[in-house]
Amino acid sequence: MSGNVPPPFTIPREFSEKLLVIGDLLDSGDDAKLLGENIIDELLPLPCDSDLKRVAYMLFTKGFKTFQAAQNLCRCGYGSDALSLCGVLFENIVDLLYVGQAPKRRPLRYMQYEQVEKYYQAQKVLRKKRLPKGRRLAYRGFEANLDRQTASLRQYFPNPYTGWSQKSLFQRAKKVGAEIAYYEKYWIYCGHKHTLPMGAVAWIVTPRDGGVSLPWYPDIKSVSHAAYESTELFLDLSTTFVRLLGLSKEPEITELGKRLRRIMNSLAQTNPEILEP
Repeated sequence: MSGNVPPPFTIPREFSEKLLVIGDLLDSGDDAKLLGENIIDELLPLPCDSDLKRVAYMLFTKGFKTFQAAQNLCRCGYGSDALSLCGVLFENIVDLLYVGQAPKRRPLRYMQYEQVEKYYQAQKVLRKKRLPKGRRLAYRGFEANLDRQTASLRQYFPNPYTGWSQKSLFQRAKKVGAEIAYYEKYWIYCGHKHTLPMGAVAWIVTPRDGGVSLPWYPDIKSVSHAAYESTELFLDLSTTFVRLLGLSKEPEITELGKRLRRIMNSLAQTNPEILEP
């Protein structure tokens, strides 16, 4: 992309020196970004002529941006926030695998649910006994308009609490063989996203001389894990995407994944302190 300019922020010098230690890990993220761009280049000339392709294109490109956001947060010293975005990437992978299992019906349901979800949300607001002045009248208008738009579609989504698939994320993950990853990793990403007690180790620093520090500034904590996890998840998303659409980049994705794991294993041997949560 031409016309780029430096970002309008600074990072502490001490943190920038620590980033150099994980330079190879960050470079692998850059290589994954380049690979994603190559996948897009291969994709652009192809017709978008099915619901499956439309939903798959959206999930992949949204995941691609989320991956880049996580990588940028790593370079700024916000590892925990980058890990929270890994949860989004996991959800993208699960949904892409799930729609691929029923490539006609499930992508269609995904697309049909857009206005249905708005209708159900309007109803949830209107069920409140008290609303700010004027809000009930506005939502009654929203509900009436959406009612007309979704009257023929709501039969496919009888439960207003289980979304477009009428299944929870865990149920979808189990269906596509990601149950263990849900238990092992997704709960960690959510811990960072929701500031759960289990994630506190990522926000607290215990100096060698005792005491506790709560750094509000950029630091190296969780950065290496977030850089690794976001890259690995994006490569998994890319593999799912190219297999689903019959694109040609799977060997390159596989090779980059192997190199990523070698880099992380090497860091664990040479600089274990940099991998502390």
